[in-house]
Amino acid sequence: MPEKNQIREYRTDDLIVYWNHAECSHAGKCVALMPHVFSPAKRPWVCLDGADPLEVIRTIDQCPTGALCYALTDNSKIDPEFAKGPGWIGYKPAPAAVQIRVTNNGPLVVKGSVCLVDHDGNLIRETDSVVLCRCGKSKNQPFCDGAHRWK
Repeated sequence: MPEKNQIREYRTDDLIVYWNHAECSHAGKCVALMPHVFSPAKRPWVCLDGADPLEVIRTIDQCPTGALCYALTDNSKIDPEFAKGPGWIGYKPAPAAVQIRVTNNGPLVVKGSVCLVDHDGNLIRETDSVVLCRCGKSKNQPFCDGAHRWK
């Protein structure tokens, strides 16, 4: 298992994809939307070869935890205006009402502009989407790591 907050990087000539294992709840949205790019059974599990970078961007924009994000390379042919969604590394969420969804036998899904702070008041993460553990089994508290599924 990677160290906490270890970030992996995957590159093409146009796109850089970052994956933070410590923030991933393994919800599988990326796998469901683009199984030819995101395949946990393969190594590396992210394979950008031959993938449409705009499709990858749209998929990463739907990551519920923010564990996947992207940036454009300096020489990218992608219009930067298409790469400023929630998955963009420089994205700043607009203030919005916070919604906390309690999933069935699963984590708390928090949507909306939030600052997550530890018990000492130190900023852990500023985001508009985070998945928090509520079962107590996660080895990456306060984030859900999917441990509730593996009893």
